[in-house]
Amino acid sequence: MSDAATDTGTAADAARDRIESLRPGDVLVVAGLDELGRTPRELIAAVGEVRRRGAGLRSLREDLDTTAPGGEAIFRVFDGLAGLGRAAISAGTSEGLAAARARGKRLGRPPALTPEQLREVRNLLLRPENTVSGVARRMGVSRSTIYKYLPDVIHTGASGQPTVELDDFAHGRPDRPAAAHLAPYQARPGRRVLVIDNLADLHGPTTGAVELPLRLFWYPDRTFNLEEPGIMRWLYQIVLREASRPDDLTSYLNGDTLVTLWPDLRLPKGVQRAWDEHHPSLRAFVEA
Repeated sequence: MSDAATDTGTAADAARDRIESLRPGDVLVVAGLDELGRTPRELIAAVGEVRRRGAGLRSLREDLDTTAPGGEAIFRVFDGLAGLGRAAISAGTSEGLAAARARGKRLGRPPALTPEQLREVRNLLLRPENTVSGVARRMGVSRSTIYKYLPDVIHTGASGQPTVELDDFAHGRPDRPAAAHLAPYQARPGRRVLVIDNLADLHGPTTGAVELPLRLFWYPDRTFNLEEPGIMRWLYQIVLREASRPDDLTSYLNGDTLVTLWPDLRLPKGVQRAWDEHHPSLRAFVEA
């Protein structure tokens, strides 16, 4: 498919329409990269969306072709630019917030839990008879609030690994809550890899459409059609890299599917090492 529009605004709108109709294996041909967006941010997002849909991109003016040998590197360059953009925005925001705090200005909404309440929550969760859901109801807040303010609320399992309890996601095993642990490796700077303790607790969908939450995927369109070629693998790579809560793993990953896809997943070294070490069956499947 091609787009010969000459006006930048019209071309960008037309390109967006064409991107939305892309299917895996299609190739989007444009006269120049400026047709994909009016700003660098729009361009990076458009290229990322083309890749997410399993399609290729060819720009005639810049002589770029992601379908050519080595073309995947072009997508990786744009992924890197997207990361730099997010980092720059984060740094600018942090500097502004720091300056405001230095002036004595209080920012944001008041906390849902006071320091005294947080101490009470922590003490309650140290008791094995209490669950996150029960404590949340007692304090009049949501369970997500507990995880937000106390992400390190952990219990030590029999193996000595720190495990994160997941009350309501036992998936057919009400006698044993699903659990995950933070591995001593990084998924990306500042975030440790979260690994499920038992692959049998992964009962995510294997067909149909799945919409990821914003904390896992930052693009406006976060819906993945698992029946399209390559989309399942793309979804698993995102979740394994970005998961920060046990339900991120149990809700979107399936244990049997993970074992099958594992040899073909392109993951950060820390993520692959953490899962390989805790689940030898994954490594054994690759070696087989």
